[in-house]
Amino acid sequence: MFASRDFISLCFRLLNFFVFVGIIIYLFKKNLPTIKEKLAEKLAFLKDLQKQRKNLIDQNKIVEQEIKEQEDLFRLLQEKIKVWNKSNIEESKKKEKELEKIKFAHVKRLETQSENIQQRKLLQEVFPRVISETYQHLEEKFSKPEESKKFLKGIIKSMEENI
Repeated sequence: MFASRDFISLCFRLLNFFVFVGIIIYLFKKNLPTIKEKLAEKLAFLKDLQKQRKNLIDQNKIVEQEIKEQEDLFRLLQEKIKVWNKSNIEESKKKEKELEKIKFAHVKRLETQSENIQQRKLLQEVFPRVISETYQHLEEKFSKPEESKKFLKGIIKSMEENI
């Protein structure tokens, strides 16, 4: 009895096992296309993620290279700005020197003009007075005939000596 019970129990266990395995196989086959799709989607998603990671790594390298190039360009621009500032400072110093020379020449010209104006005023004011006084003095001196003869004799004598 126990042997038949054990046998029946073993048969039901095997039957249950096969039924269980059959249900699992049925469910697996029934869901196999969806599982394959999901697995394919996940694989595609993983491949896409790997591509994105690779692209990000490549982009990162490109960005790092661009940053390096921009830094080099920045350094070059800084050096150019320094050179430009230096040349501007030198040029402004030259212009200041030229302006000083021009100012000095202008001051000299103004002084010369003022001196010329003063001389003209003197000539316009003093020269006519001197001429009129000299003319009066000569008239007084040569109004006497003796003085004019004496003057003419002196001129003739000096001419005879020079000949």
